[in-house]
Amino acid sequence: MRDEFITVSTFQTVLEAELARSVLEAAGIESFIHAPHANALYPGILGEVKLQVREDDLDTAKDILD
Repeated sequence: MRDEFITVSTFQTVLEAELARSVLEAAGIESFIHAPHANALYPGILGEVKLQVREDDLDTAKDILD
């Protein structure tokens, strides 16, 4: 099993990413949000919010989020 994390999807706000993360969590897929420049007052202006999963879970996570 590979422990390297990879971006499965990007979002404009942390809230959107959290919703997607909760869907993946309910399906048993560990994920985390990478948002180094997230800004609650001006979402999307300072950069995108990345939702990341283990590389081994990437295809399943994409299917679930689609």
